[in-house]
Amino acid sequence: MLERPAPEVSILVVAYNSAPFLAECFSSIATAAATTPHEILLIDNGDGSSEAFARTHFPDVRIVPSEGNIGFGAGNNRLAAQAVAPRLLLLNPDAAPVPGAVDRLVAFSKQHPQAAAWGGRSYSPEGALDAANFMALPTPTDFLVSVIDSRSLRRGGLPAGATEPGPVEVLNGGFMMVRADVWRAIGGFDESFFLYAEEIDLFERIRARGDVVLVDPGVGVIHNTGSGQSMSASRLLYLTTGRMHYARKHFSPLGAWVTGCAMWLTAAKFAWVSPLLARLKPHDAERLRQLGQGWGAVLRQRPAWWSGYAGRGARN
Repeated sequence: MLERPAPEVSILVVAYNSAPFLAECFSSIATAAATTPHEILLIDNGDGSSEAFARTHFPDVRIVPSEGNIGFGAGNNRLAAQAVAPRLLLLNPDAAPVPGAVDRLVAFSKQHPQAAAWGGRSYSPEGALDAANFMALPTPTDFLVSVIDSRSLRRGGLPAGATEPGPVEVLNGGFMMVRADVWRAIGGFDESFFLYAEEIDLFERIRARGDVVLVDPGVGVIHNTGSGQSMSASRLLYLTTGRMHYARKHFSPLGAWVTGCAMWLTAAKFAWVSPLLARLKPHDAERLRQLGQGWGAVLRQRPAWWSGYAGRGARN
């Protein structure tokens, strides 16, 4: 019996009640990495249904024992600790790389071995570019300006019409490939981040090393952002808390305070304006109502996010 070739990339999937998405995710990997030796590792941060589904329908997936809902960063750290390939590809369970995407990304990494990480572009199921393609390492000023113009937090990435690869500051955490030696050198994700902004923190630390991060716009992944809950109160609360945790870690006390005030004003803007717009735009009323309700929760629950993930303690 022939031995399988050593994997060139370890694909890491942190699942949280993600069983409905896993069939498409895992099936897409088969065509996305058709010529690249790879392994898939999964950890279940949810109710166990994702692990059960994978064991039943995708027995080649390596299961890393669940430790409960330990967070996105910690889950990926557990998977990375068991991975054997020289490249780690983080993939959201609700994401599906297009045919040939992983093959092309691995080939791209071989063409640019000096880089610390490589990525592609994520698209909505409708084919629109995901806003996560345009993340940058933020500053307090970015958050302040975002109260008026949210594009200030999306000033990074390659231009929307780019066809050639280029350097970026931050990759989309739902689909990014990192050199395993770099990952281990910086200690992976800071587990004090429970959810959101952990990838921004990771790339801040990669930048501190002086390493390059590259994107090939010809590599694509379809991402069901937020698994249909992109405007839910819980998601927006986690998003705001993650951003505030980043601010507490990387900004001065004044910068963190400015960031917190800016996020409170952003929440107020959406909470108060969205219901008014819903009356003027009946065709978009439901989305606007959901937006207002989600940001309204952020506005009302300021103590829940103002200190970030207080008590978890920054590790890196």
